[in-house]
Amino acid sequence: MGEVTAEQVEKFLDSNIMFAKQYYNLRYRAKVISDLLGAKEAAVDFSNYHSLSSVEESEIIFDLLRDFQENLQTERCIFNVMKKLCFLLRADRMSLFMYRARNGIAELATRLFNVHKDAVLEECLVVPDSEIVFPLDMGVVGHVAYSKKVTNVLNTEEDEHFCDFVDTLTEYQTKNILASPIMNGKDVVAIIMAVNKVDGPHFTKTDEEILLKYLNFANLIMKVYHLSYLHNCETRRGQKL
Repeated sequence: MGEVTAEQVEKFLDSNIMFAKQYYNLRYRAKVISDLLGAKEAAVDFSNYHSLSSVEESEIIFDLLRDFQENLQTERCIFNVMKKLCFLLRADRMSLFMYRARNGIAELATRLFNVHKDAVLEECLVVPDSEIVFPLDMGVVGHVAYSKKVTNVLNTEEDEHFCDFVDTLTEYQTKNILASPIMNGKDVVAIIMAVNKVDGPHFTKTDEEILLKYLNFANLIMKVYHLSYLHNCETRRGQKL
């Protein structure tokens, strides 16, 4: 009996679809899923902005899930989501503003600043002494926190809420903005903001949909962080009693 060729195998499989499917599920499906979950990094080229295939987008989602599974540091998890969003939105920069109240006065403070697709966490993590703080009645971030809605600023020069004092501090020109609240139930816990669309005049409706889709990861991370914070508070309280 002669050696079976690849063409003969392909012809046989094409003629026996159910057999091919059963064989794949039995022998390879588990390994493929295991390889996907076990890989350490998404096999996506982030060096240049480009349209993603469905496989590449799936890789990004798997990467975020792996990161959430393996990493308990809130800032690092959110940072990785923001890096991916920078690439997907083709945004020049992104920042995260945490909501807090001091002496009963609500405000928003930078926690991650100037995140881009190639950024390093340590360069974007804002220490308390370097925070930029917004009251809720100031700037686009304040407006987003107050309205609790996604805001797409097509042109900052024409927007009544835009405040340029951060641009003055950083010598950076913000031309357009896409921002959204991160919610815990009905409460705002943070504002995530993308600035300056790289390959267009402004962010689009499609960009808004992408932002909202991937914010599900950020929402989950912040909820886990909030629950952990409450647990720690209760633990300390119990130790004092």
